[in-house]
Amino acid sequence: MIRSILSLLSFTFIIYSCSTPRTVQAPPIDDIRDLPELVVTGSRNSDGENVAQNPFRATPTRYFDLIHTELDLAFDWEKQWVLGKANLIITPLAQPQDSIVLDAVGFLIHDVQNKVQKQPLKYHYNQTHLTIFLPRTARLGDTLSVFIDYTARPDEMPVGGSQAIQSDKGLYFINPTGTFRDKPTQIWTQGETQSNSRWFPTFDQPNERCTQEIRLTVDSIYQTLSNGLLVDQQWPGKGKRIDTWKMDLPHAPYLFMLAIGEYSVSADEWQGIPLTYYVEPEFSSYAQSIFPDAPAMLSFFSDYTGVMYPWPKYSQVAVRDFVSGAMENTTAVIYGEFMQATDRELIDERRNELIGAHELIHHWFGDLVTCESWSNLVLNEGFANYGEYLWLESKYGTDEAEFHRINELNGYLMQAQDYKHPLVDYHYNNREDMFDAHSYNKGGLVLHMLRHELTEPVFKKGIRRYLQRNAYQAVEVADLRIAMEEVSGRDLQWFFEQWFFEPGHPVLETNWNYDSTTQKLTLIVNQIQDPAQNATQYIIPTEVAVLLTRDKVMTWPLTLDARQDTFIFQLDEEPVLVDLDPRRIILAEQNYTWTNEQKIAYWRTTPTLWTRLEILTSLEEEAIALEPYPYQDPHWSVRANGIGSMGTPERQLILADIARNDFHSEVRAAALSMLAMVGFPAIASLAQNRLENDRAYNVIQVALNTLYQVNPEKALQLLKQKIVDSDSSNTGILIAAGFLAEHGTENGLVFFEKNWHKVNGYARMPFIKYYVDLLKTLDLDQIGAGINLLGEEALASHWTPIRRLSAFRGLAILKLSIQESHPEMMDALQ
Repeated sequence: MIRSILSLLSFTFIIYSCSTPRTVQAPPIDDIRDLPELVVTGSRNSDGENVAQNPFRATPTRYFDLIHTELDLAFDWEKQWVLGKANLIITPLAQPQDSIVLDAVGFLIHDVQNKVQKQPLKYHYNQTHLTIFLPRTARLGDTLSVFIDYTARPDEMPVGGSQAIQSDKGLYFINPTGTFRDKPTQIWTQGETQSNSRWFPTFDQPNERCTQEIRLTVDSIYQTLSNGLLVDQQWPGKGKRIDTWKMDLPHAPYLFMLAIGEYSVSADEWQGIPLTYYVEPEFSSYAQSIFPDAPAMLSFFSDYTGVMYPWPKYSQVAVRDFVSGAMENTTAVIYGEFMQATDRELIDERRNELIGAHELIHHWFGDLVTCESWSNLVLNEGFANYGEYLWLESKYGTDEAEFHRINELNGYLMQAQDYKHPLVDYHYNNREDMFDAHSYNKGGLVLHMLRHELTEPVFKKGIRRYLQRNAYQAVEVADLRIAMEEVSGRDLQWFFEQWFFEPGHPVLETNWNYDSTTQKLTLIVNQIQDPAQNATQYIIPTEVAVLLTRDKVMTWPLTLDARQDTFIFQLDEEPVLVDLDPRRIILAEQNYTWTNEQKIAYWRTTPTLWTRLEILTSLEEEAIALEPYPYQDPHWSVRANGIGSMGTPERQLILADIARNDFHSEVRAAALSMLAMVGFPAIASLAQNRLENDRAYNVIQVALNTLYQVNPEKALQLLKQKIVDSDSSNTGILIAAGFLAEHGTENGLVFFEKNWHKVNGYARMPFIKYYVDLLKTLDLDQIGAGINLLGEEALASHWTPIRRLSAFRGLAILKLSIQESHPEMMDALQ
């Protein structure tokens, strides 16, 4: 209660405070001194009202140090059980202990022994925790070896989950009895956040770590994968094989993994470290495209962090029905099946590359150095998110990285409309809630600001010190701050306090005026963010760009540190435009108004990608006046957005050349779409040319729909020739499905039936939508058969949540349609 009152008193003072005007001069300010004290706000809901905080989420107390975990595992595929034997080597961490309490969820416990003396140990088990009573008090320096014989039944326990990680079973049997055709039989695990204790006993907390050895007994037809190196294989007979995987370096229990299935395994190498890629056999020739640039990424991140890749191997595997996007299990990353694609599907597609970079840099930030609690998750996910930016910047240049950062900011701002919380949140409701656009998007955006605040060399030096000092340890955000302070010589408490421990972000309103008599430019910046949901005021070192005549731009550094700041610049001519934070480094919303004339003048100076896109999208039809022309821009996003101003007759031939020859498929597709919209005379031949010669699916889709408008027979012929009869990829199937749903007849049902079990994962949603769209055009008997098919799928517990949700959504869409056109069918739909 005292904290809330003090916060409100602080609001009353700071909201109405403002700084005195400051005359701004070069050279740049290289330090910040005598800044006002930051205000710590109380917890509020999305309406700004005071609410009681959730309990403080303390870092879990460790009573023991788990030194080593040894597992011997076999599997009952029919019952979906894990037949396990575990040997845990443990030592008391500080105080003498009479018992050990392990996380072990849903087990059958058969035997608990002292491994060395082979003596039974008394225990109590309550289905979530195994309490082992020691025959004598264990003291500091004692080493205990505990053996547990158990059966894990992850499929029989209540299942939770979240938006980020859809299930917490820990270990998953996929099509275990081979019942479903077109679906492989697999086992895989997902340990984050605290789900690995559903298949082996452990201290299931992020601040624990140990070495491991896992023996897997499987049918010889299966490949296996786990952490560390494959150190032994044995063939005991009866079609069985025992694979032993060993990890000699300590890591957190939630990073333990295994994957079993009929995989094609491709091998590579980087500086003596083995790299392996596990994909389903039909994708074997695309393995290195599915998991792109692993050797180059290992080199880049090792160089950037100043710490060589610290693990003995790097493997990547795609699994069916994965419950998240990907997981950075140490040395063995698991991805969802969406990663598996042909080279053609991956044209101009950065998705796999971004996820690959994200999971690889986790091996420094998350695996080597691990957040000590989920409250500090940003230390894992913020760095992994920013690793995507760093990789794009390294490989493709600043514009491509900045395009990614624009999307990251938009993702965070979208979530921030609904709720805001501190990056380091010690009062979360559920630990799964931490996996959101704050820990990921905002975390990466804040690191970008820190990098620019400290300069690149200092930031990299700080990263190196942070990793080297805390290697194989658990950390909190203070460890990062201290490392950065040591290498920079600066007090960074102000930065970490407002960006890591306060919710929200600044909202900046910029106004300026020029006095020709005194030749002074006055810039006024107001921080107008709501103090109930954000920090009251931010300290923001930034810069301002001033556009003068003759396309000259002058830039001054400045620091915002009040609700209202006023800056005065001496200028001998009136500015054309003033742009605060021209590189858009600051995580903020900006409110400013530029006229079209100002935008066109600023464009000529080739500002950042952010500003080019802002100008281009805001000008709309007036964008035709921009020079240099947007279609000449070095970045594809600007070229694609600039197509909207090129429909004039005199530019159509240029547009046709772009549709054929632009390096990026998004630009080619946009150009072709625009030509179709404006009635380009040669559109039929151009669309047919693209259908026959372009490999990019987004161009094919536009060309197909375009050709259908002028020559339906030819479009259907090429659809059959190029896709229906020869293309089994997810993307090809979806293009054909969408086209047949819009233009097909009942013959389209044959296509959907043929491909019904081929489309899985997130692609299932558009596939079902197209199926429903087609059903709505058919007769009642065919609609009824479709309802039965969707109903069976929606209610089948063996299908994934995505697949069942897709069926439920399809039924809901059909219901609305039938209510209008065939009310007599409603009883059948119910």
